[in-house]
Amino acid sequence: MWMLIRANDVGAVRASSGARILAANPDSAERGDPWRWTVELDETTAEPFAAVTANPAHINSRSTRYEGNYTGVVHRGAGEQIVMAGLSGEALVSAEDGPWQRWLRPGDTFIVEGEDQESIRLSLTAGESAVQVITLSPLRAKVLRWVP
Repeated sequence: MWMLIRANDVGAVRASSGARILAANPDSAERGDPWRWTVELDETTAEPFAAVTANPAHINSRSTRYEGNYTGVVHRGAGEQIVMAGLSGEALVSAEDGPWQRWLRPGDTFIVEGEDQESIRLSLTAGESAVQVITLSPLRAKVLRWVP
């Protein structure tokens, strides 16, 4: 497993929609890799939400919003990437069978990837906590890699 922990968004980068870009692959044109996906945080509505735009020829995506006092396990399949976006409140993200744990706050982004499947525990604090979990599955490659 590889994990990126990005505290808050990519600076002041804004999409044409006015949403904040939380993460993208690659995150700048200078990387030289072809664009595959972008996750944006839209705060223009009553409840913020994270939206994904992905190249449909290379990636299938699905998104789930977790709210309130939710505690459960998110499963990442082999080769998939998971993007966890903090929307409000706080959530503790931890390895189901490992030693690491991190707090996810509004604007924070975790990207988890790897060759082996894994389970990740997500525990939201009481109140107005919300996290968007976006799963990106490869359609052509065996494994998705994040190009920071």
